[in-house]
Amino acid sequence: MSEYVTVDVEPGEQPDSAELFVNQLLATDGEEVYADREAGELGSPLAQMLFAAVDGIEQLTIQADCLIIRRAPDQPWEVIIDEVRDALRDWYL
Repeated sequence: MSEYVTVDVEPGEQPDSAELFVNQLLATDGEEVYADREAGELGSPLAQMLFAAVDGIEQLTIQADCLIIRRAPDQPWEVIIDEVRDALRDWYL
């Protein structure tokens, strides 16, 4: 596994969503969908870590190489993306 984690961001279909493409394998058993923070806190270890590390995530979908995030409207994307990037780097090191 590479010690370098890269994250490329694209706008999502909704104004408060974004797709983060990651150069690491995120999910091995298919797509994981967490409709809210409570579901994420009971989800996979990666989902639990992301919801704990990043306050602005409202919904999360984890695919093999992509995170689809819906943010809380009052949270700036710059902060969320930086926190997700830092959390993933810690996770994979």
